[in-house]
Amino acid sequence: MRVLGIIALAAASLALQGGTPAAQAAEDAAARGGYLVNAVMICGRCHTTPGPSARPFAGGRMIETPAYTVQGSNITPDPATGIGGWSDAAIGRAITQGLRPDGSRMSASMPYGFYAGLAPQDLAAIIGYLRALPPVSNAVAAPRYAVPPAPATAMPQSSGPQSSGSAGDARIEQGRYLGTLARCLGCHSTPGADGEPDLTAGLGHGGARFEGPWGVVVAPDITPRGLADWSDEAIRRALVEGIAPDGRKLAAPMQAKAYAQLVPGDVDALIAWLRSLPAEN
Repeated sequence: MRVLGIIALAAASLALQGGTPAAQAAEDAAARGGYLVNAVMICGRCHTTPGPSARPFAGGRMIETPAYTVQGSNITPDPATGIGGWSDAAIGRAITQGLRPDGSRMSASMPYGFYAGLAPQDLAAIIGYLRALPPVSNAVAAPRYAVPPAPATAMPQSSGPQSSGSAGDARIEQGRYLGTLARCLGCHSTPGADGEPDLTAGLGHGGARFEGPWGVVVAPDITPRGLADWSDEAIRRALVEGIAPDGRKLAAPMQAKAYAQLVPGDVDALIAWLRSLPAEN
């Protein structure tokens, strides 16, 4: 009888906490998907048109380079103009391989090379989050390519946010995973001859120029060489508040508003990873 009482008490506890283990797992997955989409990958930056009338994820800003002109696509579940008619597998291929359902390749503006190593459970959580967005009917401009898009190089990364080994190694791998999804090295690596970030010789060395309402800013070196005079707290403040060590407000390309949503442990992991980057390539 005592065992039955314990089981009944546990069941009642589950009901008070939100239902069955399956329901709790679904809730956790939805929260994880939203966290990755909004705080880490910041998908809305490209997939939401800037301005006061913006409709989140319904199609975004125009990106123009000598090689292509594209507009961030509608990633709401609208069946006609969004991804409502795409299978989960098709959405997964678009995110991690840059392939549309018809097999055509997306431009490098879709940073699938950084997303290629998404842990399966995280990819599923992201797809689930996108499926749950309100559908919005909004057709975007078709992409224009001067040359056919070439496959992007996948960023080397861990297989997920956890890693075996020492606690320090695990933290660095967690930071590498999150920093890769956040595309830190996409902005902070020196551009190559094609204008795309050089993820070998220029890895993390800065030099990319960004023009906008803020003027022109040049991405700094974020290897230990560039951050030699920065304390961990200074890096943290730059990430989540957008404030440089000298008190300057960092320009909009630095997405501090989104990174302010990062949990403290993930910020710690990102700092540990930045400290581990090679200063010389």
